[in-house]
Amino acid sequence: MSEENLLRKSILAAGTAALALSFAGVAHAQTPAPSIEATASVSPTKAGTKSKPKSEKLKLSVTNNRDSKTTAAKITITMPSTLKASTSGLDICKASDDELIANTNVCKKSIAGKGSAHALVNPFAATPAEVAFKVVPVVGNKQILFILTSPIAQAVLHGKISGKKLTIAITPELQQPAPGTFSALLDLTTELSKKKGTKALISSVGCKSKKHDIGVSVGYVPNPNPPAQSSASGTASAKCS
Repeated sequence: MSEENLLRKSILAAGTAALALSFAGVAHAQTPAPSIEATASVSPTKAGTKSKPKSEKLKLSVTNNRDSKTTAAKITITMPSTLKASTSGLDICKASDDELIANTNVCKKSIAGKGSAHALVNPFAATPAEVAFKVVPVVGNKQILFILTSPIAQAVLHGKISGKKLTIAITPELQQPAPGTFSALLDLTTELSKKKGTKALISSVGCKSKKHDIGVSVGYVPNPNPPAQSSASGTASAKCS
């Protein structure tokens, strides 16, 4: 890692720690069990077929129950049989996480949409700090890389594609931006679309009951106490025909 990146990370860590300490000392209150809400849409809504798949723009939004104050470890998205996620045949980004954070356009040909996310720093404080992230998805090797940037923190989340599942791992630095200080996921919204020739990142191969039912699950870690339940799940239905 370059000296410039080390300095940047040190400054960010110091700033986050200072922000966290300003809210320290608040006792943890009993919180409700975590729950999520998920919404989705695809464009075009007219689906392709197995013999003629159609490239889709998938918009997906996941909102975590704010009152649960939970720290997310991973987000798992399960595609239905009518949708397919694949990086095969697309321009693959081979840059390191540090290179992507320093300059997103280092993999300009692999950028596959846009998005946003929000989190609370030290959620058990009386007035926790809310952080807004810009999200840029990039096509990786059998994965989608989500570049998160904000004034106080940056990270690259690796979303690995395995069969029908896209599993996005939340980095330890985002889970716990300073020693003993955790963050709580509020929401993640992303728009995914990439095509090259006949190949597509997201494609439809059918439509069942006029909708694509997309499963979403969020897994949690103690922060520092275990949450009321270790995960929460929901279904996002995107209309199709």
